[in-house]
Amino acid sequence: MKGVITINLMLILSSLASAQTAGEIVESVRQVTVLQKNQTLAGVLRKGADKVPLNLFLRGKDIQFTLNGGSEGFHLRLKENEQEFWDIKDGKAKRFPSDKIGASIADTDVTYEDLALKFLYWPNPQHAGTQKIGFENCWRIHVINPEKTGSYREVSIWVTKKHRALARVVGYGPRPNRRPLKQFEIIDVMKVNGAFTVETMKVSRFDEERKVKGITYLEFDKPKRRGR
Repeated sequence: MKGVITINLMLILSSLASAQTAGEIVESVRQVTVLQKNQTLAGVLRKGADKVPLNLFLRGKDIQFTLNGGSEGFHLRLKENEQEFWDIKDGKAKRFPSDKIGASIADTDVTYEDLALKFLYWPNPQHAGTQKIGFENCWRIHVINPEKTGSYREVSIWVTKKHRALARVVGYGPRPNRRPLKQFEIIDVMKVNGAFTVETMKVSRFDEERKVKGITYLEFDKPKRRGR
């Protein structure tokens, strides 16, 4: 059975590697998450000396975040081109309030839409060139928010050509200023179930003069090997 799973994973990753259009590249990033079946990651949101514990439960197309030991959380149900976004409180789920999507989590620089990576489900992604981020050759993909919810009107996404992993994300405000509001930088990645996922991400928030106003780190622990 283990051999069959390994072969299937190799076939899926091989098909992702052939992605070329902007839509296919974004889809390949989404599929990496879906590959993480029955995986739980523990981590923190760290701003200065303050830490907010969080857990990420990956169950194929069902993803759940819990914060502060489970006192708060939200649930994502992934479909082909959209997310269903549910708020979880006191063990009950309801549609996530649109006015809460762009809200800060526990006074950090990270919002609910940031954790959910909602921009990966915005329609009509467009190629915006290539660029080297660190040592990685990346595609730059640009997407426009089809709704009026959340903080960002547009987002640029840098995806590594080698692993189809996020390298950088910049969220912008409305035109004509199109001011950068926030930047996500992937500092470290780890390999989980044969696919690369975020280990450490730096989130920088900018003021009106485009200077860094706040920094928060999203940090996940490497999952323990089974049997240990």
